[in-house]
Parts: sequence; C-alpha cells; structure tokens
Amino acid sequence: MEKQALITAMKTSISEVLETMFFLPLEYASNTDPERCWSLEEDEILASKLNFSGPFSGHFVFLIPASLALSLSASFLGCDEELVTRDHVIETVKEIINMIAGSTFGNYDNSRVFNLDIPKIVSLGEFEEHGSDAGEVIFIAINTLENHLALRMVMTG
Repeated sequence: MEKQALITAMKTSISEVLETMFFLPLEYASNTDPERCWSLEEDEILASKLNFSGPFSGHFVFLIPASLALSLSASFLGCDEELVTRDHVIETVKEIINMIAGSTFGNYDNSRVFNLDIPKIVSLGEFEEHGSDAGEVIFIAINTLENHLALRMVMTG
C-alpha cells in the first residue's frame, strides 16, 4: 500500500462526491486533530463507519456536523429542510461514506477488489476508541464555507 497514493485517491473521491453530487465547495485543511475541527461539547457531530476488506483491511469513519448533514440531505432529496427526517439524514450520511469509500478504492487501484460492509452510524465514543492504536491512520480534515468535515481511514491488516 502506498500511503500517498491512497491519500490522493481519498481526496479525489471526497471532491467527486461532495463537490459534484452535493455542490459543496471544499478545501483540505492541514489539521489532523478532530478536536480542533469542532467543539465536540457544542456541535452535534454524526459519525458513520464503514468496514472494508481486500488487499488490506480496515475501516473509514466520516464525521459531519448534523446541521450540514441536514442541508446535504435536503439537497440530495430535492426538498426543503423542514421535510427532511432524522432517518433521511442518517441514510444520506451513510450513503456519502459508501460513495467515498467505493470511489477511493477505484481511484487508488481499480484492478484490486475491495469488499465494503454496510455503513452504520456510530457514537463519537466509538470513533475515539478506534484511534491510532488500531493500525495505520489517515485523517483528512475538510473545510467548507461554514463547516468542517473529516474522513479517517484506519488500516488494520
């Protein structure tokens, strides 16, 4: 596994999904600490986790403020935010991580086969439990005009 090629594939995938499908302008931050992205006591952050296996295994975790997830869900569904339910938001966040993960592996090496599990919403406590002790970590902080997002990949084998 070439770490820099994987980082490039992740950033390309994030841009393809969020800028193209959700029309969300973004830039990548040099920040590598999730606590510096948000006030975890004040902001409701949704965390979605997706396990994968293949030539190497591990998981992705996508972090997004609930307010931004609501806005993206409304855009994705083509309706007003008032009509978007919590279930819609959760399903949209899970679909975002699924699209980013699939695209990452295609951009990284489309000749290799990776198996993706079904994404799930996890607590921030579970996100923090699976920190850098679990394996090699890539953390990408993303800035939008008004918010911060993050994608972390942990490779365990």
